[in-house]
Amino acid sequence: MPFAQIVGHTRALDLLRRAVSRRSVPQSLLFAGPEGVGKRTAAIALAQAVNCPQPTVDGDACGTCNTCRRILAGTFSDVVTLDKGDKASIGIDPLRDQVLGPIAYRPFEGRHRVFIIEPADEMTPQTQDALLKTLEEPPSAAIIILITAYPDSMLATVRSRCRRVRFGPLAEDDIVSVLTAGRKGLDPIDARHRALTAGGSVSRALEADGREFTGDRDAALGLLHALQERHLPTRLKAAAAFVAVEKKRRAREAASARLAILASLLRDLMVIDLHGHTAIANTDLAGDLARLAPLFTAPRLVSGFATIRQAEISIERNASPKIVADWLAVHL
Repeated sequence: MPFAQIVGHTRALDLLRRAVSRRSVPQSLLFAGPEGVGKRTAAIALAQAVNCPQPTVDGDACGTCNTCRRILAGTFSDVVTLDKGDKASIGIDPLRDQVLGPIAYRPFEGRHRVFIIEPADEMTPQTQDALLKTLEEPPSAAIIILITAYPDSMLATVRSRCRRVRFGPLAEDDIVSVLTAGRKGLDPIDARHRALTAGGSVSRALEADGREFTGDRDAALGLLHALQERHLPTRLKAAAAFVAVEKKRRAREAASARLAILASLLRDLMVIDLHGHTAIANTDLAGDLARLAPLFTAPRLVSGFATIRQAEISIERNASPKIVADWLAVHL
């Protein structure tokens, strides 16, 4: 799809669009950012923009011509995607066959040959070494786009030869927009629930389990209710429920999801305080949250957000979910 149809990433897409309109697109690019936020979509949009026979005045592709449709479908010969397939990593042989060999030829159909390598961090060190010279001096009609969620795991020599384009997590509203549009067409409430725990990733939102979300939110809401009490054992009992999970699920992943939901419930409490409950994310909990709202003053909510963020950092650093939950129950 063209840049104009991509949700979010305004700054990154504006940079790419301006580069296309000025015919100054860097030939070696590194698209870096969290998984599932649209980096590959942006790479395809760039391939369309530099090859579209009838581009817009601001450097975007039309999105409707035969070239744009074929690039989107993956049937345009001058746009090549290299991934690891069913292998553990991307080896030298596929790189030579699909990139290093063909890149020397002039475009067959378009103006530019575009080579997309994803995930670039899955290239072996030997494969990355083999790509260095081409990244430094690509043929004039070639553009190489490396896509990765883990740029720091790649060789510094590779990173230094590429212009980095940074993609951040998508906002919850952006994820809802993507999930409710087109073929995905999810129910808006379901989409909102998925977005709450997706960490800015559309792919993670699509993989979300509705039953898990319900259980996670019940645990988070139970902790909030327990915080009404000054009785420490009541709070600690809710903390234990907050991190209790089924055997098939990892406690750390569940804790991360529940912390994200807890933050969303605090945001809703703040929204209720400022605007009433017409704009909250957890619309089906409006009554419950309205009863809790008087107990959570603005200073307590601000402090609560900071406490949750510290808990998230602790989980990321492999702290025990049980210890984190107990700490949370005491300090929120």
